[in-house]
Amino acid sequence: MFSKASFNKLTAMVLAIAITLTGCDSKVGEEPPPAASQEFAGTQCLSEAKPVVKAFLEGTAKAQELENSWDCVSSVVEKFKRYVRGRTADRYTVQELATFLETNFLNNSKDQKEKLKISPALQAEFMKIKQIFIGGGQEYITRAEIDKLIVLFKNLRQITVGLNPYMKVISLNWTPSGNKNIESDIRYFEEANQELQNGARHLAASIEANGIAYKLSDFAAFTAELSSFFDEGWEFPSSIEKYMPVIKKVKKALAGGDEDLITTSEWRRFLNLGARGYVQYLRYFYFIQSVPETGSGYRLSYLARTVEDVLSVFQDLVAEKPEGVVSRSEVFELLSTLQVVFPDLKVSDALVLEFMKIKQLFFGGSVESFTSADFGTARLKVSRIKILVERFMPYYSIYGGEWDPSFYDSQESQKLFMESQFVLESTVREAGVLFEGAYDLKDLEKLFAEIERLYPPGGSSFAATIEKYMDLAVTAKNLVFASNDSSLRKSEWSVLLGFAARFYSDYLYYDYFLKDQSFERPLTLSYFSVLVNQSLNILRDLLNTKVDGPEINRAQINNLYAKLMAVDLVPKLTNQAVDQVVGVALNNILVTPEQRIGGYKPNALTVSSLEVVREEAQVWLDTELFILGLSENWHAEEGLKAKELITVLQKALKDEAATAYLIKGLSELLLSVNSPVPMTVDQEGRLIISKFEFPYTRKSLRQQNINRGLTRILLRSFVNENSRIISYSGAILSEVETAFVTLKPILVELKLIEESNTGFASARFREANMFAPHADGNTLASYTEISDLVGMIFSGFKLNSLLKIDLVAKCTKAPVDAKTTVTIGCARDSYRQTMPTIMTATPEYLDFMKKVSKDQWAIYMENVFKSAGYIPNNQQLVRLEDISLAPHVMQYIEMVFLRFDRNRDGIISVSDAEGAFPVFRGVLRELAADQLKDGTLKEEDLWALFTFILRYGKPPETIWEKARFLSWRNKVIPWDVRADRIQLSLILGFIADAVAKTAAIEKAKQPNPNLTPSGYPPWLQAP
Repeated sequence: MFSKASFNKLTAMVLAIAITLTGCDSKVGEEPPPAASQEFAGTQCLSEAKPVVKAFLEGTAKAQELENSWDCVSSVVEKFKRYVRGRTADRYTVQELATFLETNFLNNSKDQKEKLKISPALQAEFMKIKQIFIGGGQEYITRAEIDKLIVLFKNLRQITVGLNPYMKVISLNWTPSGNKNIESDIRYFEEANQELQNGARHLAASIEANGIAYKLSDFAAFTAELSSFFDEGWEFPSSIEKYMPVIKKVKKALAGGDEDLITTSEWRRFLNLGARGYVQYLRYFYFIQSVPETGSGYRLSYLARTVEDVLSVFQDLVAEKPEGVVSRSEVFELLSTLQVVFPDLKVSDALVLEFMKIKQLFFGGSVESFTSADFGTARLKVSRIKILVERFMPYYSIYGGEWDPSFYDSQESQKLFMESQFVLESTVREAGVLFEGAYDLKDLEKLFAEIERLYPPGGSSFAATIEKYMDLAVTAKNLVFASNDSSLRKSEWSVLLGFAARFYSDYLYYDYFLKDQSFERPLTLSYFSVLVNQSLNILRDLLNTKVDGPEINRAQINNLYAKLMAVDLVPKLTNQAVDQVVGVALNNILVTPEQRIGGYKPNALTVSSLEVVREEAQVWLDTELFILGLSENWHAEEGLKAKELITVLQKALKDEAATAYLIKGLSELLLSVNSPVPMTVDQEGRLIISKFEFPYTRKSLRQQNINRGLTRILLRSFVNENSRIISYSGAILSEVETAFVTLKPILVELKLIEESNTGFASARFREANMFAPHADGNTLASYTEISDLVGMIFSGFKLNSLLKIDLVAKCTKAPVDAKTTVTIGCARDSYRQTMPTIMTATPEYLDFMKKVSKDQWAIYMENVFKSAGYIPNNQQLVRLEDISLAPHVMQYIEMVFLRFDRNRDGIISVSDAEGAFPVFRGVLRELAADQLKDGTLKEEDLWALFTFILRYGKPPETIWEKARFLSWRNKVIPWDVRADRIQLSLILGFIADAVAKTAAIEKAKQPNPNLTPSGYPPWLQAP
């Protein structure tokens, strides 16, 4: 910015201003004699002072040289006063002074080509500066003022000699020695700080004594004239002009008075502000900006010190300001002025108001102003914040999402993360204590809305996101603190921030240890177990914190779910369905069987509810961990045969290290595995139904654990005798129907069943008792029967999803939904083409497919479709929804053959039927209930009825059929039973037709009959 020549000129100008005058033997007002004879005696030392001035500004001057230079200047001024006279005896005009300076200092070089002239404008600005230091007028300097000048030099000598040891720091030429001597560096810097403030105070005292005001705009004019005088392209005059509006606003805001005028009483505050403000910049430059990462602790310390000093400056200045406050309007004016300097800065009165609300939260006071007390409050918090940040800093990479746990072994990474969790929660809880009062959460909407109005976002709107989730946040806040507004009070901040930290830690735990990780790794699952327990602990503590008691009642949960629906975080359901599901969860699933059976209905989420969740989750997790550990080194198709697995499970149950949760899980798993038919699945999750025994792979075992867990929850939630729960003997039909009635609204909402379906529960109950591997045909749906059925349903859903892809591609071009229809013929053809690649888990079924003719296939599939829900019609159209359960029906048929076709010939003979009869006796008894009641049939006739149905595909209905049955019962007709898969489909199809007819009759009785099919699957519903 300065060339060497311009620096020398400036140095000369400074010296000239300092001594104001120096001269030669002649009077100033006379025409000067030739230059050769114009040397002013005693001024040679001034030439020696020039490099001293430069060295002083660079921080390299020696104390003795500096003192000698001031002595020289004082001596020259004394000689000037003694020997030089102006045209008026006791004073000198501005022009006389200018002529003298031009002659003796500015144009005394023989090599100088152009003569420098001090313009009238620059002369005027010189005299304004002269005024503030020694008083007087702007046209003259008197001999009495020269005496004041000598006194000023003495003061300046004292100030500069005091500053000299620290000028390297002040002039940005110092380099701290580093961490090894940091304490010495800090001590040295603070000494410089004190000396700079002392100098500002002494200089202010010298100026205040003269009682002269000075305009800030005059200083800008002075620097501009000075730049023009030296004909240099200096940057600082334009910078001063650019920033002067801001300086004026800051001066007015913090010192008061006229923004352009520094009055006598304001000099001390103004210079103090400048000195202390500059020290903060120096502190940032040396100890924050320039400190390497390894010195972050020192950086933090000095950042805290800087903030505290800045607040102290503001506190002192505002305290001395006549008005005693910095008003919101002054803040707005200041920021508005900054817009001129920084065009990208945009501000509004509304934005300032919202920031003042934030200020009120942290500093206290009013939203209308800053007071000295506000800054004092903030200062007191700096050291506490520093302590909190120091505690926080060692883990900042974890909190910032930049940590990599793979750099540590599993135990060490867990230990480090748990430490960070504790530190984060304790830190933010303590930080919450520092807040000064309440804050309306809805003001965040206003704040970010105004920010985005001024600074339109390029992408998604954060303000819109806040607005979207605000109602949910307020609801959650009111739930915890039993309030009904959107304000967070002082006492609530610590609690809120503590829980926010814990939730955030859970998110980080998921992100670091679970996200994108395989849940087939035991270590990952153990991490998931930690997360589950941590989350439950948070909810438990949240309940215990609730102001109105440790529970969230049903109405509150309904309301919370409604808010979650509004932001699309949960499925949209009707209020009735939500209330029904919440009621089932609170009063059935989340209470212990003993409490439920005893009549306990909390209608609320309680701490004990969470412990039920914890227990059930831990049973599943411990069992899953056992499975993963057992199969850790298996390849995909490797596993254990049923007998081998039973042995392994029995041994594990005797292990003393087994937890109570694991014992429960393995005991239930053992019940399911000890089965007539292994419930193994392939890698796609399809149930393997085959005469060949396949091993329990990892996939099969994990599916069994899911089946086990769901069945356990169902029985614990709805069975009304604890002995049947403990013994796993299961549920009776009325309990299953009660569960269905309770859950039906949500099942309808999720489109799993239709509103008209009233036989769903009885159908599932019979299926479990007839088609599950453990089916025994009794009046109970046992634990093992339900577990088998759950597994078969999962498999059926998988098969349907695979079959549906080709079905939709071949049979319809319209957008697909639940009501989409296709022709029955296209559906049959699609299934026949696709099944060989989809039904690979049922190899005997594929053999059957290869052997049947097209006509036989049509008969088989039409009856399967009817059993799944299809009602024949003249258009030969079927809804995709109505045949979606065809795979389930086919699985049931295959399970019958696998269990009872002993010679594996694909035929159920009389001898095979003997084994099946006990399983189907119950449904026969229901179908023939009227006949048994009126004596037409006897209990011992059910066996004959069973074989008759197997032979002819239906029970006797016509007179001729009934006569045939009498001969059959009496064995007049030889029993030639050879029921193949087609025959079983005919039987199921007949039952479906009968049910459909009965349902149609019942619907016709309704005022507005709903003629849609009854749903999944209706073929065993009671007439």
